Amino acid sequence: MAADAEGNDIGAVGVPITGFAAVQLTGGPTFVDSADGAATPLALPSGYQKVGLFKVDGGPQDGGDAGDAIEFFQQGYKLAGEDTPTVQINLAQFDAMVRKLTTGQTPDANGMIKVQGLTPDHVFPLFLATKYKNGWSRRRNGMARISAVEVDQETRGEVNGRATTFEWIFDETVGGFYREWLVPPGAGSPDAKTVWTVEVEGEPTGGTFTLLVNGTPTAPIAHNATAAAITSALNGISGVTGISGITTSGTGPFTVTFPTAAVLTATDALSGGTDPGVVIA
Repeated sequence: MAADAEGNDIGAVGVPITGFAAVQLTGGPTFVDSADGAATPLALPSGYQKVGLFKVDGGPQDGGDAGDAIEFFQQGYKLAGEDTPTVQINLAQFDAMVRKLTTGQTPDANGMIKVQGLTPDHVFPLFLATKYKNGWSRRRNGMARISAVEVDQETRGEVNGRATTFEWIFDETVGGFYREWLVPPGAGSPDAKTVWTVEVEGEPTGGTFTLLVNGTPTAPIAHNATAAAITSALNGISGVTGISGITTSGTGPFTVTFPTAAVLTATDALSGGTDPGVVIA
């Protein structure tokens, strides 16, 4: 949609619909280069792990501190303070991965850790991605540390989140605090076609994945979903995509057939197994 005479463009409004955060806690730090960060589907370097679900109102919230400016005797002269950009995410999952991230400790054989502080003393590469309803994506990658973890009060029947504040760290390899991409709809996407294969790799034991039809995501699909469940999820977004009558066959890999050509991509929040993921071809 183009902007109207007043310069207003509803199509340029960022309405978040999904996203993820991933960290690299082992090995030497690696970062996404310019071309890979703009590609669709996105492929993260080996070693990155997704941190799972966020609370519905707990998506990335930017913040920071510009620091105290340095003023001079002569009026009107001033140096900017030292920047400290941050981003807060309210993590909904509390599994082994999130526990290690937020405490910096690896449990022993009995699941015990020794908490030695309120925040872990380590730095790591962080990748954030947000998908908007208009098809655009915002992506960021850089070095970070955790500066605060605020655990929700435990309330019966409600998600017990962990509002985790990540502090971006200036890094010469990154070229700044972080690299940022704003990726337009369809950028780097494969050509539209009517028949696709979907394969869940790495033998995950839990988690979900999401399929996107022309950029519109399905509801989360279980890691061990059947062809019927995948079909139901894909046709469940027909009101947005305008495409109905999608069929799925097989037991993995699955064959997904569209009545008209479309682009099929995927994101995942899979767990267990060995480097689980979803491959679309």
